[in-house]
Amino acid sequence: MRALILLWVLVFLGTEAFSQVNIPLWHTLGEGGLLEWEAQAFNEGQRRYRIQPRFVGDYRELGVLLTAALRNGTAPPAAQVELGFLPVLVREGLAQPLPEPSNPDLDPELLRLGEVGGRLYGYPLGISLAVLFYNQEALRARRLQPPQNFSQLLEVAERLSSRSAKGLLFSADVYSFALWVLARGGSLSFQGRPAFSGSEAVSALELLQILERQGSLQVRSAQELFAAGADFLRTKAFLALGPSTLLPAVQSRTELPFKVGISPIPLEPKGKVAASGSVLVVFRHAPEEVRKGIEGFYQHLAESNRQLALAQGAYYLPLSLKAQRSWSREEVGRLLLGQKTKLVPWHQDSPLALWAPALEEALEKALKARMPARQALEEAQRKALAVERR
Repeated sequence: MRALILLWVLVFLGTEAFSQVNIPLWHTLGEGGLLEWEAQAFNEGQRRYRIQPRFVGDYRELGVLLTAALRNGTAPPAAQVELGFLPVLVREGLAQPLPEPSNPDLDPELLRLGEVGGRLYGYPLGISLAVLFYNQEALRARRLQPPQNFSQLLEVAERLSSRSAKGLLFSADVYSFALWVLARGGSLSFQGRPAFSGSEAVSALELLQILERQGSLQVRSAQELFAAGADFLRTKAFLALGPSTLLPAVQSRTELPFKVGISPIPLEPKGKVAASGSVLVVFRHAPEEVRKGIEGFYQHLAESNRQLALAQGAYYLPLSLKAQRSWSREEVGRLLLGQKTKLVPWHQDSPLALWAPALEEALEKALKARMPARQALEEAQRKALAVERR
């Protein structure tokens, strides 16, 4: 009898192990970090699916590795990617559409940021938004307030500047310029195609050139992101525009030498706030069981207590409405949630990441070599259209 019971147990366990769906998941959220902790909690809470997270570096490194893996057939069935990579995957036919989560607590407006062309392709884990970071001590010493529009930004940046420091730091990368253009009410794309040489984009770059000529702008290239951060920490610049998640990420790695303030990004009347963030995607080659497993994992991640912890720790806007209500009682939560109605995806429903090299080259020519803004952007437009035709 005991032998029969043992045999039954072995058969049962063997069936469980055989039927479990293993789901490799590439991500950028740190080795031993949040996503890996939650994957372990999810795996321990049920037996049907096993998420197997693998940290592969930052967003750019992930993009390079995924591109190669998708070409040679070694890609995972699912990944966590940056929001701007989503239109690229959809355009190339690599991501499969996802069903709407059956969770009434999820914010429908934030969930919509995972859409491309009106269809949901990414489950947002958290949404970051463009903000203005500032050196509180430097502004206080000059009796200045954070600028609320671009006219004030020009004035504040000039008053903060000296021979040894600039008022505003600008990274000449596609995301930074996109948030600058959106904040002025413009766009870098039209109907999914590049629109770099439009009047609004040109005027945005011309404004940056004004800041550079008046000695108020510290420019770093897209390849100098770490140097840009060092400029701010070493008081070589006092204002910087970037995603809300940047500050807690830096604070977790180093002790800041001064108090960093956060305020809403300067906006023109028609301006929008650039949304970036982290989304889960399922690739076209993944079977249905993998998609169902990712749905289950997302339901786990979207629970209000987990979303609140993510918001407090990383300054992501939480997808959970209950978490939003709790976070709005905190100062930083009120500030960031107050921008929610102005959010648009920084990629503007287009594959901006594909056109990044042409645009970033143009920004450097305009801001470092002083090429006229229109000429630089028209050149970038021609190169981006050439990429489109391939």
